[in-house]
Amino acid sequence: MASKRIIIKPRTSCLGADVSGIDLSKSLKEKDKKIIHSAWVEHKVLFFRDQHLTPEKHQAFAENFGLPQPAGFVPTLPDHPFVRRQEQPGKTKSLDIVWHADDIFLPIPSKGSILYALDVPEQGGDTVWSDMQEAYQALSLPWQRFIEDLSAINVPNADLMEIVKRFGAEAFAKIYSDVPPVSQPVVRVHPESGEKSIFVNPLNTSSIEGLSKVESETVLNFLFRHCQRAEFQVRLSWLKGTVAFWDNRSTIHMGIADYGDSHRLMHRVAIADTQAPQ
Repeated sequence: MASKRIIIKPRTSCLGADVSGIDLSKSLKEKDKKIIHSAWVEHKVLFFRDQHLTPEKHQAFAENFGLPQPAGFVPTLPDHPFVRRQEQPGKTKSLDIVWHADDIFLPIPSKGSILYALDVPEQGGDTVWSDMQEAYQALSLPWQRFIEDLSAINVPNADLMEIVKRFGAEAFAKIYSDVPPVSQPVVRVHPESGEKSIFVNPLNTSSIEGLSKVESETVLNFLFRHCQRAEFQVRLSWLKGTVAFWDNRSTIHMGIADYGDSHRLMHRVAIADTQAPQ
């Protein structure tokens, strides 16, 4: 897919595409906005190299596709409450080293995220995405039928002891007071493409409603392993100035913490959705 300027080059047959011929710091023409939006829904995660975004330009690009979503737990830039600062200096590592979909623990999760690299390690620090629509299609028909009517409980971190260990019992209690557990469908329908996808992940999904503990763990462990199959994945090696724009409704992702004590600094703007998953 291409216009006179924009070229979309798919990374795999199902997930990810490199986009060239566009400067995201400039106002988008309506036709270019439509090209990017269509590619985003089709390929689920788009990669743009050699971009130069101020916080204002970063947010302005996001606003082409919806309203920015409040940051929640993630620190933001002064005077830019929708631009999240994600920094791992030295040995301080993010909880995002576990597969997850952003904000699935909210009644209406964010629809998309735009991550911009300001400083990256010389080696390591890649991010991997997995295609949850392709994962659903790869299930046998009996499995598809079994999980389609199920709902699952999602929380900020399904590993409760990890939160207690990192932040303390008082912080743990406040997190779960501010963000109580929320039920989401195990299979959701993309509101634009109409495609079905698996909507659980290891970081946030704690249990499946209506099943016993053993049954729930068995089903979730199978789905977690299934969704991490290599043929569903695309991997990005970051360079300064790289932008990744992904669809939270059809993917999960994970940062790879293999860069030792090196510094990594990203800015992220999340795009709010207008309806709960169905």
